[in-house]
Amino acid sequence: MKTQTILLFFLAAQFLACQQPQPEAQAAEQSSTLREGLQEVFDQNQLMGMSVLIIANGARAWEGCFGLADSSRQIPVTPNTIYRIASISKSISTVALMQLAEQGKVDLHTDVSQYLGWPLKHPKFPETAISLQQLLNHTSGLRDGSGYSDFLGEMIDKQLDIKDLLLPEGTHYTEDMYADEAPGAFFSYTNCSWGVIASVIEKVSGERFDVYCRKHIFDPLGMQASFNVLDLKDLDQLAPLYRFKDGQWVAQVDDYKGAAPAPRVYEGYRLGHNGLIFGPQGSLRSSARDLATFAFMLMNKGQWQGTQILTEESVEQLTAKHWTYDGKSGDTWDDIILSYGYGIHHTTNRDSSDIIFPDREMMGHPGIAYGLLSDLYFDVESQTGIVFITNGSKREYTYGKNTTFYQVEEDVFATVFPHIKKLEK
Repeated sequence: MKTQTILLFFLAAQFLACQQPQPEAQAAEQSSTLREGLQEVFDQNQLMGMSVLIIANGARAWEGCFGLADSSRQIPVTPNTIYRIASISKSISTVALMQLAEQGKVDLHTDVSQYLGWPLKHPKFPETAISLQQLLNHTSGLRDGSGYSDFLGEMIDKQLDIKDLLLPEGTHYTEDMYADEAPGAFFSYTNCSWGVIASVIEKVSGERFDVYCRKHIFDPLGMQASFNVLDLKDLDQLAPLYRFKDGQWVAQVDDYKGAAPAPRVYEGYRLGHNGLIFGPQGSLRSSARDLATFAFMLMNKGQWQGTQILTEESVEQLTAKHWTYDGKSGDTWDDIILSYGYGIHHTTNRDSSDIIFPDREMMGHPGIAYGLLSDLYFDVESQTGIVFITNGSKREYTYGKNTTFYQVEEDVFATVFPHIKKLEK
C-alpha cells in the first residue's frame, strides 16, 4: 500500500510538471515570438538588413539578425556584421575627450582656442568664448552651414584645414556656419563641431584621432570597432549602406567588396589639422555587439570586465542632462531631441514625442545617414537597453504614428518592449 501511494504521488507530480511550462520552453517560446514580430517589422518596412540586440538585467539577453548585409554578394547579416553607425559615433568621441579631461590635458570650460592654437570665435559674438562643454552639448553656436558638405567632399584631395571651414577667411566658410545666438545660449544639433573636438584630441594627446580611440577605448574593451576602415580585420563583415532608387538597391558607402580602400590620411598630415578626416561625428564602424559593450561600460560606471575606461565621476558628468528644452532654448528636430548631455541624448517620454519604452526614460544616441538608421539606448536603473541598426529600406523613412522616432524604430521598440518586461520579471 505504501509503495502504491508513493508511485501514485510520483506519477501525479510528473503529470503536473508536464502541465507547467518549463523555463527553457518559456524562453524559447518568447524568443520565437519576438523573432516573428521583428521579422514582420522587417518585412513591412522593406529593409535590406537589420540587427537587433536586447540588454536586460545588465547583460546581452537576446540578439537577432535579419536580411542582407551586402546585396550584391548576398552576404547575410550576422552577429559579426559591422555598420557605419552614424551619430552614435559622437558618444564614443566624447569618451575620448573625457579621458583627456581626467588627465588634466583639457578643461571643458576653457576657451577651446587655447587647445587649437588658433582663435575659434563666433563672428557675431567674438567676445564670448566657445568651450569644449558647449561643443559637446551642441550649444557652441556652430552649425553645419552650406559649406560643410563641400568641405567633407574635398578635404582629403585638397588637404584642407578645418580652419578653411570655420574661419571667415576660409575657402569653404559660409555665413550660415554660425547661429544667430551666442555660444551657450541655444541648442543646435551640429556635426562639424565634432571635427573641432577631434582636432583638440589630436593636439593634446599627440595621437591621430582614430589611433587614440583604438588604443584607449576599443582595444581595452575588446571591441572590433574603428574609425578607420583599414583597422577592420575582415572587410567582408562590413555592410554597405543602401538607398532604393529607380527600382534597385544602390550602395551609398562602404561598398568595398572585401578589398581595402585607399588610406584617408595623406602624407604629411599634421595632428589637429582637420579632425573631421576620420568622422568623429558619424563614421565609426561597429557591430551591434560592440555597441552593447560600450553601453555596458557606461552602465557600469566607466568599467567593464575589469577594465576602467572612465572614472565614475566622468561618467556622471558625461551622462548628466546639460541641456533640456524649455520651449524656446533650441532646435528640437521635430521634438526628437529634448534633452542632451555630453554626446548623449536623453529621452524625456513627453506625450507623442521621444518615447522608446513608455515606462522609463533612456539615454544613448540615434543615427541616420546614407540609408542607415541606428539606435543605442539604455537605462542604468533598470539595466536594460536596445541596439537597433538597419542598412537601408525600400521605403522613405517617415515619423512614427505615436512618437517622433521614425516608424521603423517605433515598430522595433514596440515589438521589443513586451519581451523586455518579461525578462525583467
